[in-house]
Amino acid sequence: MIKGAFVGTVEAPSKVILFGEHAVVEGYGAISMAVDLRTRGKIFESEKDIVINLKDLGRSLTLDIENIPKLDLKNYNSGVKYVLCAIKSIVNYLKDRGYEDFKPFKLDISSDIPISCGLGSSASVVATTIKSFLSTNAISIPKKELCKICFSVEKEVQGRASITDTATVIYNSVLKIKNSNDFEVLKGTKLYKLLKGCHFLVVHVEKRKKKTAELVKEVAEHPRKEEIFRSIGKIVDKVEEVSTWEELGCLMVKNHELLRELGVSTSKIDKVVELGSRYGYGAKLSGAGGGGIVIILTDEDRREELLKSLKELEVLDVFECKVGMKSENQKG
Repeated sequence: MIKGAFVGTVEAPSKVILFGEHAVVEGYGAISMAVDLRTRGKIFESEKDIVINLKDLGRSLTLDIENIPKLDLKNYNSGVKYVLCAIKSIVNYLKDRGYEDFKPFKLDISSDIPISCGLGSSASVVATTIKSFLSTNAISIPKKELCKICFSVEKEVQGRASITDTATVIYNSVLKIKNSNDFEVLKGTKLYKLLKGCHFLVVHVEKRKKKTAELVKEVAEHPRKEEIFRSIGKIVDKVEEVSTWEELGCLMVKNHELLRELGVSTSKIDKVVELGSRYGYGAKLSGAGGGGIVIILTDEDRREELLKSLKELEVLDVFECKVGMKSENQKG
């Protein structure tokens, strides 16, 4: 085969928290959902090294395979740490299990996913990088193991992390998050089937004004947090039994009102949620808040009115999304 020839494409979705953010930190449940905003890794043959082109950052990395286990991440800026840590982690994982002689390859990574807004962009990039390495070397590992490796990368780079992003991205489905380390895949359930028929808009409303850690700290000091968390927990329990878009949208709005009471919404996010409720079935902020994204369950008959109103509000971007992705791998 010609060196530099196209080998295949590996992809990973992004994620939204549909219900339960913030309360999940205190042990209540949450519902997360993979959406088809994705990261793509195009794999090509390479003569010698592993070459990674981060298209969205305009950065290129050339890695000597022999030196990967000794990579010192402190020598690199945060923009490329996720990819480097992902490569280092999968190489060390495989070496510990007796694998040697890994193939060089070139990987072009690009993404639809806006960063730092609650969509799990880093988890998607990490999953794409590791899956590309495994695909190139014709190695298969269980999803459970892949999830652990991706989670360890997020934790190492960020200092702390939740299993939510990595698990949702790896399993490409609807998940019930039980706590920071435990989850259940809801594929085939009543809720999963309902969500598969839904049309969502993910609205990037505004840049986040505060980091997740700051917002979590503020919520922890809220005088009514336990009462609000219990109410959010009850919504998460109810959502698995809903059977119509109207019921689902109503619970989304109720969850948003509770998050607003916690102080993590903004006036612009509230306006987008109001539009999503007026022209769709319901809406809510998704993620830590303080800016970021709103997810809207759309009524397709009023979609154009909704899009026009969002444009007038001057949101940053609007993405049409459905649950998960049709396919994960496309071979050349």
